Amino acid sequence: MNKITLNTFIQKYNLGGNVNSVKWTSDGTKLSTRFISGDKSLLGVVELDKQSLPSFDVGVYDTAKLQKMLGVLFDNIDLTLTEVDGNPVAFSIKDTKKNISYVLAALGVIPDVPDMKKLPEFDTLVTLDGEMIDSFVRGSSALGDVDHFTIKPVSDGVEFIIGYSDMNSNRICMGVKSNAVNMEKELHFNGKLFSQILSCNKECSKAELQISKTGLAYIEFKIDDFVAKYWLVAQQV
Repeated sequence: MNKITLNTFIQKYNLGGNVNSVKWTSDGTKLSTRFISGDKSLLGVVELDKQSLPSFDVGVYDTAKLQKMLGVLFDNIDLTLTEVDGNPVAFSIKDTKKNISYVLAALGVIPDVPDMKKLPEFDTLVTLDGEMIDSFVRGSSALGDVDHFTIKPVSDGVEFIIGYSDMNSNRICMGVKSNAVNMEKELHFNGKLFSQILSCNKECSKAELQISKTGLAYIEFKIDDFVAKYWLVAQQV
């Protein structure tokens, strides 16, 4: 396995350190995880296909520590599972000269992730191209003290606003044309998480953000052997 590929899988759910404890599932050819952010405003699924791995369902409690440990290894790695009495207790990961052992967690200490059932109709569709993705990431960094961003319906589409307020405020506004807008009012989402989503999937030149007027947004990225899906829940600000 390539270490860069495994690190990319981790980055797509870790989102800059915002999601640390998850369950990894492997059927031998596909590695996947379902996750939820600490503030419950984000749910997601990341899948990595065409891999040769052991089959397992294991708890990765401290993703940040695993990332740091992977940093000592060369790019080509071999991942195996250490078991005691048939129960997985550690990942053993090695390159040609070094070996690391990462202790796995009991699944009971990993946050439960609700199933995404009975989803509402997504009736506002916004295409984000590479320029828009880059602009949002830069804008979020420029206003680093702002936690949320706002999606507001306008005459020819929607407007993304970082720093939205009823009062005078520092803000960055980005208009996005759309032929499918059915929003009755502005919606507010976690801007830091959305920026991390875009940043960790920036290899994708275009993606569609789907928004429901009930307050749920969905975006999906398909890049090489990766599929990453994210649901954002609107928040009160």
